[in-house]
Amino acid sequence: MRQLTAYEHGWLEVGEDRELAPHEAEALASAESLLPAGCLQWGHRRVKFTQFCGVVQVGGLQVEVLPKLTPYQTEAQQRDTLLTMLACAGDLEAVDTLGAGLATSRTTLLDLFIRHFAHLLERQLQQGLLRDYQDIDDTLDQVRGRIDLVRQQRENLFKPQRLACRYSELVADIPVNRLLHSALRLVISLATSPLLAQQLHALRMRFSGVGTLAPHERGPTAEQLNRMQSRFAPLVALAHLFLDGQFLDARSGSQQAFSLLFDMNRLFERYTASRLRPLARRQGLKLMEQGPRRYLGHEENGRGRLLMRPDISLLDESRRPVIILDTKWKRIEGPDPLAALSAADLYQLSAYATAYSCGSVVLLYPEQAHLRAGQRHTMTLAGSGARLTLAGIPLDGTAIGSELNPIISTKHPSRPP
Repeated sequence: MRQLTAYEHGWLEVGEDRELAPHEAEALASAESLLPAGCLQWGHRRVKFTQFCGVVQVGGLQVEVLPKLTPYQTEAQQRDTLLTMLACAGDLEAVDTLGAGLATSRTTLLDLFIRHFAHLLERQLQQGLLRDYQDIDDTLDQVRGRIDLVRQQRENLFKPQRLACRYSELVADIPVNRLLHSALRLVISLATSPLLAQQLHALRMRFSGVGTLAPHERGPTAEQLNRMQSRFAPLVALAHLFLDGQFLDARSGSQQAFSLLFDMNRLFERYTASRLRPLARRQGLKLMEQGPRRYLGHEENGRGRLLMRPDISLLDESRRPVIILDTKWKRIEGPDPLAALSAADLYQLSAYATAYSCGSVVLLYPEQAHLRAGQRHTMTLAGSGARLTLAGIPLDGTAIGSELNPIISTKHPSRPP
């Protein structure tokens, strides 16, 4: 398996003695319809991943796509950034990336995801494999459970020594275990580290007697687990993440493509919300993602036009937006962050301020060279009189505190003066 590291919005040249061989580019193109829409952009003998980061495996090529906000960071640091954001946003629950140094330069991103899955699974299996009662119909020499009179009359009418019994038995071959076993079988084929593969094979031995999901069978979700199974919820979510990334039915051994890609725009929005929620709570505000929804205008018949959906809103006790925040996963070019803002972003924030009668709107960017965490840049929007604030969010997973208190504050007017 050839491994290649790429960066979002970074071109990969196609050709002999280039980053991508022609046959590898053809394999990537053939799998494009199975990947998230718009994740690839093609040029003349080159291709790049847009705002998606993660892993794509096609044929004998494995491409890991890393975020690229600060050019001075190493590959290991970029992996740590992505893992930290996934952990804080809830995509990889219980992963310890903060200061743990998991993302070494010798470890691929996919192996890190698989190692996290193996770590969670091993920790839960120490408490025992999940088991549940299952109704079993069997014909025995002596009574067990209760006699099924209908089956007894139908099958053993002339065999009185045989008894058609129905009883409950505690078994491990249940849907949640079949889901985990299927995911374990998949990641064994994806792991590139021999030591990791050995660990996964040892874990699979614990599932002796447990089957795998049938083709096109989905398995239970984390929300469908009962109280006794709830400790496996992060594992179930991660198992679905792996299984949803396979193509051409990997469970039957015919896997040819695999992807685990994350939209960095949406990921940064969820990461920012997770960092801001405790701070908003301390200010007595409620944080809402993707809302409240409101139309920018209405026709004469009352039909709404152009539905608005702010990334993050902070609501007061009457559920009125007092602060609207918009997240931007972008690099700021040049030393003046306000000058780097696009007209479309300013129009969008101005529309929010007017439509929601909100006196404070905020643009949040990831921390980078020209916008350090704790720095704030402000301007007043014409017309609405609302104050626009531009600030940076650290990506190391640390809690946001006093540096954003002047922004997330109930002292801001809910309506422009």
